[in-house]
Amino acid sequence: MNPETYDLFSRQIPFLGMNRQEKLSKSRVVVVGAGGLGSFVSSMLVRAGIGFVRVIDRDLVEESNLHRVMIFNGSDIGKSKAFVVGKKLRDINPGGRVQGITENLNPTNSEKLLAGFDLVVDCSDNMDTRYVINKFCVKNEIPWIYGSVLKDDGMSSTFPPSGKPCFSCLYPKKPKPGSIPSCSVEGVISPVIGTIASWEVMETIKVLTRLSKPNYGKLLVVHMRKPEFEFLNIKTRNDCEVCGKG
Repeated sequence: MNPETYDLFSRQIPFLGMNRQEKLSKSRVVVVGAGGLGSFVSSMLVRAGIGFVRVIDRDLVEESNLHRVMIFNGSDIGKSKAFVVGKKLRDINPGGRVQGITENLNPTNSEKLLAGFDLVVDCSDNMDTRYVINKFCVKNEIPWIYGSVLKDDGMSSTFPPSGKPCFSCLYPKKPKPGSIPSCSVEGVISPVIGTIASWEVMETIKVLTRLSKPNYGKLLVVHMRKPEFEFLNIKTRNDCEVCGKG
C-alpha cells in the first residue's frame, strides 16, 4: 500500500489491520439502488476502501430526494442517480474504482450486471428487484445483504453464499402490486436510512474480511422511535422455490 492510500485509511487500519484492509481493496461489490440507502452505502463502501463499487439505479434525481440523500444537491436534479453517485465518489479513493450504471435490474440483465462480484448490497425500493437479486445470488453462491426502510422503521438481513435461508424463505409469496407500503405514501426520515445503511456496510465488511460472523439467518428489525432493535430467526423452507426443493 502506497503512502497516499495508507494516509486515507490511517484511522481504519489500526482497527481492521492491514490484511483486512488489503482484502477490502481487492473486493468487488454491487450496490443496487442509489437513493437514500444506496447513496449512503456507496459512499461508506468507497470510503472503507472497497476496490470496485458498481452502483445500479434506473431513476433520476428529484427534489424530494434532497432531504434524505446527503450526496445530492439542487444542481443534480434531473440527472441519473447512479451517474451522480459514481461521479462524486470517484475522487474519494484514488486506488479504487466506482461505476454508475443507469439501468433497471431484471431477470434479463442480472447476469450482465451482477456476475463477477463478491457481494451484492440491496438498497432498492421494491420486492421485484430483491427477488431478482435473491435468485441470481442463490444460483451463483454469492452472499447478499437486504435492506429496507419505511417511516422510522428499518429491516436488514445478510444471506449466505450457501443460499440457505434465502430471501424467498422469508417472503415466499410475491406481494400483489400496490400491497406493500411505499416511502412516497407513508414517508421516511433520514435517521433510519443512515442506521440501516451503516448496518449494511458493517455486514459487508464482516463478510469480506471475516472480521466477525455476519448476521446470517436473522432479520434485523429497527424501530427508531421506541427505540428498539429486534432479531428474528429466518427458517430455511424445504419447499422454497429458490433454495429448496420447490
